[in-house]
Amino acid sequence: MTTNRPSRVLLVVWDGMRPDLISPDLTPNLAALGDNGCVFDANHAVVPTVTRINAATLATGAPSSVHGLPANLFFAPAVDPQAPISVGEGENVAQLRQAYGVFAAPTIADVIRANGGRTAIVSSGTRGCAWMLHPRRAEVGDLIVHPTLSTDEELRPFVERLGPMPDAAVPDTARNRWLARAAAEIVLPELRPDLLIFWHDDPDKSQHQHGFGHPVSLRAIRDADAHLGIVLAGLDAAGLRQETLIVVASDHGYVEVTRRLDVSPVVAALADDARVIVAPNGCSVLFHLRRPDARHLERMATELRKLPGVDVMFSGVRGGPVVDGTLPMSLIQVDGPLAPDLLVTLSWSDDLNDRSYQGVSYGVGSNRASHGGASAWEIRNTLIVQGPGVRSGIRSSPPSGIIDLAPTVLSMLGLTVPESMVGRVLHEALTGEPMNHADPSRMAGDSARVWEQTSPDGTLRWSEYGGRRYLSAVSRAPLLTP
Repeated sequence: MTTNRPSRVLLVVWDGMRPDLISPDLTPNLAALGDNGCVFDANHAVVPTVTRINAATLATGAPSSVHGLPANLFFAPAVDPQAPISVGEGENVAQLRQAYGVFAAPTIADVIRANGGRTAIVSSGTRGCAWMLHPRRAEVGDLIVHPTLSTDEELRPFVERLGPMPDAAVPDTARNRWLARAAAEIVLPELRPDLLIFWHDDPDKSQHQHGFGHPVSLRAIRDADAHLGIVLAGLDAAGLRQETLIVVASDHGYVEVTRRLDVSPVVAALADDARVIVAPNGCSVLFHLRRPDARHLERMATELRKLPGVDVMFSGVRGGPVVDGTLPMSLIQVDGPLAPDLLVTLSWSDDLNDRSYQGVSYGVGSNRASHGGASAWEIRNTLIVQGPGVRSGIRSSPPSGIIDLAPTVLSMLGLTVPESMVGRVLHEALTGEPMNHADPSRMAGDSARVWEQTSPDGTLRWSEYGGRRYLSAVSRAPLLTP
């Protein structure tokens, strides 16, 4: 049983922060936090590696097949029968919840509220992302400070003291600094929430527009670190630092887009627009059939496989067959009423971009760098934890994942972890043994292992620890990196 337990949590998410860019020079506050806490050297996002599915997984400790969200952009005919929808819009999240029953799985915030606690969200991310971190926020009256989701009444005390919230920009320095000050100067000392989530939309925005490792993107990372410093100073000033578990994470990694994929010729050759809905997600593409047909899907997979840039494909949702040339969608735990009939990941390599950073990929759309695929560079994400109950000054080599955050946080707070949170408690980083959700004795002699599953349809690299498997990379080409 843990004797040194936190009583509250600060969760900071840097959207799109790849962990190999953490350094004392570029990110001094984050590096120092790692020096005094635990750095997870093998943390994993879920596939497809886009923001909203990983935000939902972070909040619920559950995969897509449980919380119901398959990607950022997908087909939901009950919301829009003509085209894919972007779940970046908060209204869409509400409509999806009503029409499809998604987001029903309990979140960290739900459990905290059920135990008499309060959550506050401060976010420069999209409406949809902020919403799904706490889908029942409005129902329970928890605070959100967000450019468009907050009401005028919620924003008024912040505007009166900090001035108007700055407009969005790239990099989003001014707005994020304003939000960091809102968290540090008002939310922490006055509301003193049990859970504060601060979602920082950079470096994602800057990397999309300027590329991975570009000077503007690096400036966005420096800014994120400075804003982390503001929030940490606010914790100190409020007298809350010693009792707070501090978590800094990212939702996914990143790759430079060096080539573009156009799937429209294949779609046009096999079906008209009335039958196939194509939903691009950066370095992956979702295909939804209005009238699912296994033969049509197999023909589509056969033709897509001929295109340069198409890597591994997945099918077999809602009890349907896994068509030839694809892998089972169950391997990435995507299922449910919104899941695509075919999910295509794009080709990638460990090559250098023109700024000498590894990780390049095909992409769809106009972004100079992106994510969404199944490369090691996109799946590998950031996780650093520091505070009471956490071992100090260690680097944890066993694999872990964004799916593990919710059960770990709740267990450390001494709260019961819902059965739907299938992630594991990260015992290897803790000074004691939380009493909830897992049997640490089963892990005492456990060792991590990395193994590959190879078939004519693709190679999957898995990492395994504590009875849980994490997908580390997927490719049709040989996997060279460990």
